[in-house]
Amino acid sequence: MAAAVSLVAIGVVAGLQHLVGYVPMLFLPAILLVQTQWGLRAGALSIILCTLGSFLLMEQNVVLEPKVHVWANLLLLPGIAASLIYLMEMRRIHLRIERERAVELSILLQSMPEAVLIFDRQARVVESNRAVQSLVGRTREQLRGMPLKQLARIVQAHDEGNSIDYDQLAVSRALRGESIPYERRALRHPGDDSSMLTVLSANPMRDDEGNIIGAVLVVRDITEISELQTKVADTERHLAIGQMAAGIAHDFNNVLNTIAQATAVMEMRHTDPEQSASYLRMIQNAVHRGTEIIDRVREYIRGGSGEQKAVDVRNVIEEALELASPMWRETPGLKIERELTAACPVLGNPADLRRVFANLIINSIQAMPTGGRIVVRCFEVNDHKVAASVSDNGPGIPPEVQKKVFLPYFTTKPRGTGLGLSGAQRIVQSLGGNISFSTERGKGTTFTVELPKLASARRTEERRKVERPRRAA
Repeated sequence: MAAAVSLVAIGVVAGLQHLVGYVPMLFLPAILLVQTQWGLRAGALSIILCTLGSFLLMEQNVVLEPKVHVWANLLLLPGIAASLIYLMEMRRIHLRIERERAVELSILLQSMPEAVLIFDRQARVVESNRAVQSLVGRTREQLRGMPLKQLARIVQAHDEGNSIDYDQLAVSRALRGESIPYERRALRHPGDDSSMLTVLSANPMRDDEGNIIGAVLVVRDITEISELQTKVADTERHLAIGQMAAGIAHDFNNVLNTIAQATAVMEMRHTDPEQSASYLRMIQNAVHRGTEIIDRVREYIRGGSGEQKAVDVRNVIEEALELASPMWRETPGLKIERELTAACPVLGNPADLRRVFANLIINSIQAMPTGGRIVVRCFEVNDHKVAASVSDNGPGIPPEVQKKVFLPYFTTKPRGTGLGLSGAQRIVQSLGGNISFSTERGKGTTFTVELPKLASARRTEERRKVERPRRAA
C-alpha cells in the first residue's frame, strides 16, 4: 500500500509539473498519509520512493515563466497545508481514542477481583491490577516491564510439589498460541512464604492480521474455596455414615449376639470336639464379619488414599451395597437386584470406587422413599472398558435439574451438600473413565460408570510417563 500511494503521488506530481513546475512539497501529504495509516516503516519506504521519483522528474526539461511558477506554489500552499492539518488532526483523534481505551482498560482491570496481568511479545509485564500487586507483593510500577522469568522466581509456581519449567508456564504457552482455560497451580506468597492454591487462565492476544502481540493471564486464588470444599466433603461423608449408623449398629449387634449365643451353648453343654469345632468356626466367621463391617466403615469415612491397584468392580459394588444395606433394608417395598457378570479388573483405588457406587446407590434409595426396584449391573463394554450401572424406577430427574446434577454444591435434598455426584465424577474422570446418566420422568434414572480395563489403563499410564520427559525437554 505504501508503494502504491507513493507511485500515485509521483504520477500526480509528474502530471502537474507542466502546469506548476516541480514542487517537492506535493509529496508531503502522500508521505504523511502512508505513515499515519501503516506506520513508520511504511513512511520511510514512501520517502525513498518519492525521492527516487524526484530524480526522474528533475531530469525533465519543463520551461515555465517564473511568475507562473511562483503563483502556482502560492496556490498549492493552502491545499498542502489543509492536507497536513487534516492528517495531524486524524492522528490526534487516533491518539485520544487510544488513551481513552487505555483508561477504560485500566479501570476494567482494577475493578476485577481476579489477578490479571498483560504481557507483551517478549514476555514482559505491560499492565497489572491491584489483585496482582497484593498477590506478588510488588507495586504496579515495579511490575511494569518485569520479565516473566523474574516473576516466576517470585511466585515459584509448582504442581504437586514439582516446579514448572519456563517453557511450560501458562504465559509461555500462550505466547506460542496455546489457550489455557483452567489450570490448577500452587504459588508461593512472597509476604509470608505461604502456599496458595490457584486456577490460571492464559490466552494469546492477536492483532488484526492474527499475529500474536502478547498474552493475558488471569489468576484466581481458590485456597479458601478448596479448604471449604474439603470440609464440606468430609461433612457429607460423615452425614452418610450417620444415616447408616443405626443399621450398621444393628448388623454388628447381630454379630455379637451370634458370638454370645455360640459361647453360651459351649459353656452350658458338654459338646463333643466336632460340635465344639463347629461353634468355634461360627464364632470365627462372626468375628471376621464384624471386622469387615468396621474396616469398610473406616475406609468410607477416611476416603481413598490415592494408591491405585487392580480392583474387581463386582466386589466393590457388593461392598457398596453392604454399606448401604441398612438404608435399603429399612425402606418398605424396596427390592435390590444384582446383574453382576464377570468383568476384567480396572486400575483404581478401592475406597474411592466404593464411595462412588455407595453414593449412586444411596441416591437411588432416597429417590424412592416408599419403595421400588433398584438394579445394579456390571458388564464389559468392549476390549478396553468395563461398565457398571445403578438403575431405579423412581420419579426421574426433572429437566431443569439435569444440567446441574454434577455441579458442586447443587442439591435438591433438604440436608444435602451437593458434593456426592460431583465428587463421584471427579474420581471417575481421574481414572480415565466417564460417568453419565439417562432419565425419564416417572420411569426412573440410570447412572452408568465406564472405566478403562487394567491393561488399557496401564498402557495409558506408561504413555504418560514417556511423554512427560519429552514435554519437559
